Amino acid sequence: MTIVTGKTVTLTGRATVSTDTRRGGLAFPLFLGARLCDAGCDKRVAFVLCHPAGDFSKHYLLPYLERNGGACLGVATRFINNEVELTMEQCVQDLGRAVEFLREQGYEKVVLIGNSGGGSISSLYQAEAENPSITTFPDGTPFEMGPLAKADAIILLSAHPGRAEALTAYLDPAIIDEHDPSLRDPALDLFTDRPLPYDRDWIAIYRAAQVDRNRRLSQHALATLAALRANPSGPSDRILVVHGTGADPAYIDVTLDPNARKARTVELSRQLNASHMSMGRLSTMRTWLSQWSLDHTRANGPACLARTSVPVLAMRHGSDELVLPSQMQSYVDAAGSRCQDEVLEGASHFMVGQDTLKDQLAKRLVAWVRKAL
Repeated sequence: MTIVTGKTVTLTGRATVSTDTRRGGLAFPLFLGARLCDAGCDKRVAFVLCHPAGDFSKHYLLPYLERNGGACLGVATRFINNEVELTMEQCVQDLGRAVEFLREQGYEKVVLIGNSGGGSISSLYQAEAENPSITTFPDGTPFEMGPLAKADAIILLSAHPGRAEALTAYLDPAIIDEHDPSLRDPALDLFTDRPLPYDRDWIAIYRAAQVDRNRRLSQHALATLAALRANPSGPSDRILVVHGTGADPAYIDVTLDPNARKARTVELSRQLNASHMSMGRLSTMRTWLSQWSLDHTRANGPACLARTSVPVLAMRHGSDELVLPSQMQSYVDAAGSRCQDEVLEGASHFMVGQDTLKDQLAKRLVAWVRKAL
């Protein structure tokens, strides 16, 4: 069922100088697309949904929250469908404009809903709103965040810990040469004939090798930037291509971090891993450090959440095929006693075709906020 509701809102963001040749190095006005669903809702509370690269102005929850009395704003950052140039620091600025807009509209309370990849940006946002710390991008370039209005609560909805953590779980550690993904280490090859369930000692080695690959890529990014900046008249950044970003064994062996999800076949996983375009496949050296590097991103969601003080609801999807129980548990552990931990049984990650569950979820979110705030 398709539900169209709400009204289009255009937010003015903080413009930055463009590196696009067609724009001649100028800072053009920055407009952010958003949708406000507030028919029949009072001004006691408003929800805001935002994702670093996805278009949450069309989020499936918007009409259901509105129907249940919860005004809500879905917003797309300046990096909608553009992971290449994405920095988490600028995503926070864009989310800040959405929170500011809701305050301007007279809403008494604002609640961040961090769904999927929105969990880390919501947590980073609130951490910086409460305790500002960022003055540079991870590559050392100066960055002025500007003031951020504090939210009043955070809902983590089927949220992974962060883009760096999620991508690392997908990285294919069998790739030996970043320039030639066909050169592979058979000892780490997920797509050979291995019996299920996977040997847990092998999984430990595999996971460690994924972390090692992330760190090698980060060191390559740092070294490349240092070399580029040694020549002030040359380019300051370069495209980074990362092959093999679909090799999470937990999607094949559902006894790893179990929930009610369905298993993927080895062949489907192999095809997705080898696809020409996937999560994290393209970035620049600078934006790799901001969004994908384990050691350099500021957007580790649970670590950021631990820096906040507001009430937290952690809502797990019981049949989530992407975000696993341990990932949501990391948020629960970070928030401690101020976190309410719940499970929406039967819910898949994207909730396609689960309209009854969407309505049930919206009712629960509105009820929790009314009680918590």
